[in-house]
Amino acid sequence: MIRNLQLIKNHSQLKELGSYLKYSILKELIKAPATCQQLANLFGHSKQKMHYNLTQMCSEGLLEVVDEALGSNREVYYRATAKSYVLDFAIGLPANDRILDSRAIIGNILEQEHRISLEGIAAKLLDQSFGLKKGQRLLITTGKFNLPLVEKLLLEAGRRGIITSLIYQDMELLRAKYEDFSLSAFQADYEEFNNLLKRSDVFLNLNGESRTLELQDPEKLLIRNRMLEKGRQIIAAKKIRIAVMPGLLNDTLSEQAIESELQFWRALDIDYQKLCRQTLDTCQKFIDKDYVDLLSNGASLRFEIDRIWAECGSFGKSPFQSPVINLPGGEILIIPKPESMKGTLSGDRAFAFGEEIPKPVIEIKNNEIFSFSAEDKERLLAKAIAAGGLDGRKVALICLGTNDNIKLGNIDNALKHKSDGFLSLFWGNNTALGGSVNGNQEWFIQIENPRLNFV
Repeated sequence: MIRNLQLIKNHSQLKELGSYLKYSILKELIKAPATCQQLANLFGHSKQKMHYNLTQMCSEGLLEVVDEALGSNREVYYRATAKSYVLDFAIGLPANDRILDSRAIIGNILEQEHRISLEGIAAKLLDQSFGLKKGQRLLITTGKFNLPLVEKLLLEAGRRGIITSLIYQDMELLRAKYEDFSLSAFQADYEEFNNLLKRSDVFLNLNGESRTLELQDPEKLLIRNRMLEKGRQIIAAKKIRIAVMPGLLNDTLSEQAIESELQFWRALDIDYQKLCRQTLDTCQKFIDKDYVDLLSNGASLRFEIDRIWAECGSFGKSPFQSPVINLPGGEILIIPKPESMKGTLSGDRAFAFGEEIPKPVIEIKNNEIFSFSAEDKERLLAKAIAAGGLDGRKVALICLGTNDNIKLGNIDNALKHKSDGFLSLFWGNNTALGGSVNGNQEWFIQIENPRLNFV
């Protein structure tokens, strides 16, 4: 499979592309594979000379031989190893002197190679997902990694007369808040946020960096919890619509980063009406059931449903409409009835503090963790439970994915639980959804293709 991008790092590769003929060959083979004879005819050179050049370029990793010849011709076909080639300006330079614009390159790949309109997706979010009108106000918090989406949202909001406020806090700023700010400055920062929140119609939280940075100062933890509670009261009183997105966009030029971002934008570019219908139809399966049995990897967990919400990636008028949407959307959110959950859960993986914990096994009694183990990094489970405070052991949510536009290959793991056929158990806070669990630390366990029996 041809890659999206290849960095030219070696002098020998630069030397190859210093030849006008080889440069022209590469440009031609980016468009489509060709044989040695076809290239010889195209450029007016002998087949022997063309073969010599092709062999050299293959040895430098600029070209490759297609495994199967095309058509009836027995000659092998050559093709470029990537759709785009970029000179790595970091060669011989300190990191702070780089002039390679990673974001511009990735954006060009998405729009030119894959025909993804980033502006079109931003417009769809404003119009179909958030339902914002001219004169309404949008508040956004973001860090560095989600700036590509924010830039497009600001552009489209301006075109529509939507008033936008932006709070920027990347890892460096968050770390400064957590470690260097005085208590008064720390509180003032949250007070300013709540003042902006009061004047907003929609709040979009894109600050995914906070997933990987832990606040440890006990006094600041108390302040944060108190100020967040004030924020929840403002949201309820003003009926502010809340949208969050846990995924982080990468800005590195690795093939994995590009593929992950490609999947991310495709996941956002959805038919919101269709996703809403699918999610609401799934909701109906849970109505009027006494118990739900969750079966996974030989383990079994039973619970009763207290509340059920449909998270469709957009705001609608259904009685199941979730008060918070979690982009790109597509989940059934279930609050278990207090003290109804019992059994053992065997998951494929857990995520806490930005790290994956393989093969977790959790024993639950009366909705609380009784014991736990994992194939590795078991200490992170203990740390997440302890960081949750008094409700750190209580299950907050059971989430069932309904978005069939999310593929499970190369995408941020925080988004995988929205994929159709995925189930996740969450610990943390469910009070925004009408629950009573007030945990201070969010973490979750994922289960692929679970079986659900309705009793």
